[in-house]
Amino acid sequence: MNMKLHLALLGALLLTGCQALQQDSDKNNLGSTVNVMSNYRSHATSALDRSESSHPYMWDRIADEMQLTMPNDPDVIAYRDWYIKHPKYLRTVTERAAPFLHLITEEIDKRQMPMELVLLPIVESAYNPNARSHGNAVGLWQFLSASGKRYGLKQDYWYDGRRDVVASTHAALDYLAQLNAYFDGDWLNAVAAYNAGEGRIQNAIKANRAQGKATDFFSLNLPRQTMEYVPRLMALADVIKNAKKYGIDLPKVPNRPSVRLIDTNGQIDLRTAAEQAGMSLPALKRLNPGFNRNTTSPQGPDHLLVPIGVADELELALADMAPQKRMRNDSERVALAKNDDAAKSGSSVSISVHHKVKRGDTLWTIASSYGVSEKQLMQWNKLTKKKLKAGQVLLVNAPVSKASGKASKLSVAKAAKSRRYEVRRGDSLSSIAEKFQITINDLMRWNSLDHNRLKPGQTLTVRLNDSGV
Repeated sequence: MNMKLHLALLGALLLTGCQALQQDSDKNNLGSTVNVMSNYRSHATSALDRSESSHPYMWDRIADEMQLTMPNDPDVIAYRDWYIKHPKYLRTVTERAAPFLHLITEEIDKRQMPMELVLLPIVESAYNPNARSHGNAVGLWQFLSASGKRYGLKQDYWYDGRRDVVASTHAALDYLAQLNAYFDGDWLNAVAAYNAGEGRIQNAIKANRAQGKATDFFSLNLPRQTMEYVPRLMALADVIKNAKKYGIDLPKVPNRPSVRLIDTNGQIDLRTAAEQAGMSLPALKRLNPGFNRNTTSPQGPDHLLVPIGVADELELALADMAPQKRMRNDSERVALAKNDDAAKSGSSVSISVHHKVKRGDTLWTIASSYGVSEKQLMQWNKLTKKKLKAGQVLLVNAPVSKASGKASKLSVAKAAKSRRYEVRRGDSLSSIAEKFQITINDLMRWNSLDHNRLKPGQTLTVRLNDSGV
């Protein structure tokens, strides 16, 4: 390999990420993941409850948890030297990664996967969620369209899950875990297969076996891009793990959650959500690049990634917001797939809401309460039978006037379970917790507090139990 030539081109390549060689047929062979958001909220909550680990900064924690053996390979050394000579590049990707670094690290940690994988988006996209390769691979983890769909990443007019940081991270780690199992625990071959497709790696392994050669990554005959891909990852790992040794001062990203996923309770205009959160629209969209428009999708997902300091208050505000205030203009309020019945009903403006089926509900009672037909409900939810189960959630594209009435009842119910409390002189976390029969930990979590100092006039969110204590 002519390393001088490759390294001369590396600067531009690194800033844009690499073009994935993943083959869709290979990904299809390994199956798919359906629930890309599984367990995120509960895991994020547990992260909030935990104090910082022994490492106050993310790169220190990541370096300490790395597992893979560093190969003594000339390509790894060459790329390592490039990173050492270009510390500005590491600062740039750290700035991009900062909002997401903790949540991706937590997910890798939860799955007990090598912490080196948190560096893979640097190789793939330079931690740019909007990156698109020449081969049309998209997002932090550079999924192609077909392979993204196979791994549960929805793509439509409103939303592209390949750019959704949380969803694509779940999909990428699911795929990497499957690749690792496929290659009998060899992580370097698994990472190579993430780039080139497992079929190509498996064929190279078979060819080496037939010739009596070793089958580790560095012994395989693979495309040039893949032969550079793994060394770049390992070079990054070496630099991060030995930053002091190489004289590199890595940016200090605190080892604690900075963002949280919240429930939007249905479709919401991003401008409205940004105003409620006290953020600019561009800032909110940078955290939620999966949405193609200035609104979430009427078909879901119904979530937003927001700064942790505004998460609880924004979630409550969106839960209590009247449907007619959620959207800015008619064209984006109308559901994407209007059917003939909806057109005949004359409801030119509708909003997507989710109805949780209660005991005694029928399609007819639900349809009547929202001013739609049973046939519409069945079409929107792809139902073949009219039988419903308590707890089932139905999508309803309801006329705004009907949706408003349902939402107002929901708001009253939610308001009865939460309130705002203004701190008075002499109040403490323990006295407020005792007053409302709640725990101090809950009070701190609801208000994103990392200390026990309160000021008179400060407003706290208090969530009450069902008995209305």
